[in-house]
Amino acid sequence: MADLTPPPAPTLRHRLEYGAFRLLDGILGRLPWTTVQALGEAAGSLFYLVDPRHRRIVRENMRFADLGLDEAQTRAMARACFRHFGALFVGLLRLRTATPEELDRWIKVEGLEHFDAAQAGGKGFIQLTGHYGNWEAIALAQSRHGRTLDAIGRELDNPLLEPISLGFRTRFGNRVILKGGAMRETLKSLKAGRGVGFLLDQDALTAGVWVRFLGRWASTFGTAGSLAARYGLPVLPVFSWPNPDGTITVRFEPPFDVPVSGDAAKDAWVATQLMTARIEAQIRKDPRWWFWMHRRFKTRPGEGNPLPAPLPAPEWVELVQSFLV
Repeated sequence: MADLTPPPAPTLRHRLEYGAFRLLDGILGRLPWTTVQALGEAAGSLFYLVDPRHRRIVRENMRFADLGLDEAQTRAMARACFRHFGALFVGLLRLRTATPEELDRWIKVEGLEHFDAAQAGGKGFIQLTGHYGNWEAIALAQSRHGRTLDAIGRELDNPLLEPISLGFRTRFGNRVILKGGAMRETLKSLKAGRGVGFLLDQDALTAGVWVRFLGRWASTFGTAGSLAARYGLPVLPVFSWPNPDGTITVRFEPPFDVPVSGDAAKDAWVATQLMTARIEAQIRKDPRWWFWMHRRFKTRPGEGNPLPAPLPAPEWVELVQSFLV
């Protein structure tokens, strides 16, 4: 039976946020792309100065990630990270109103043949990325070129802004799968031969499996890995990053298959570890573009209520190394 309960009325905070958005949208939506990027970097630099909590999180994450940075390099990298994400979030306001021709100038897409190869099998595929570069630009640009996908996401807390966000994400034919009932809709999409996008670099709290990420155990959602192993789905990695001239590169990598042994739990874990390793490899190429503000390692093995899953069997860890060589 459908839930006929009306949604809660917007609060004063919601209305203030909506008003601020409309003001910024009206201003930034008319400015040149390079100007918007510069303003975003300035905003990021400001937040670096006034947000000590996230500044500390970024530095701690970088120190524990085995990047080989000294303290001066860590601080410089942290400042660059704040500038990048300032440009990313402010830039979304300009991307929202960009014409298709502007998108073609600002976002350079490479490797679309790999998307076509993943889709050619007809059984659906996992499109893999992380909070690296500009993940919103990935979905926008690929759909602009006719390569649409379904992405799992959650509604914004602000009901006045949610329709705007949804319109941006679905502008060229992408679809959003809401987290409530996501598995059923995901299976429908895969059965229809569509790709489903996963961002696989968030802390999964006590609901995840443990994989190695940036030198540490990280609780990671295992849904994508489980689906890839269970249904024999190809995995299509795609990443993006900003260029010195202000453009964004989006690059699709060749799809790969995950190994299947018949042990469902092991196969799902191996797939999740292999996917995570792809994200880590991209981060290590240029760490400035990853979302270091996220408390990725907040969940720890053996801690929490309820307790998280146990660490993987040593033989699983040894096995996956043979696929990473």
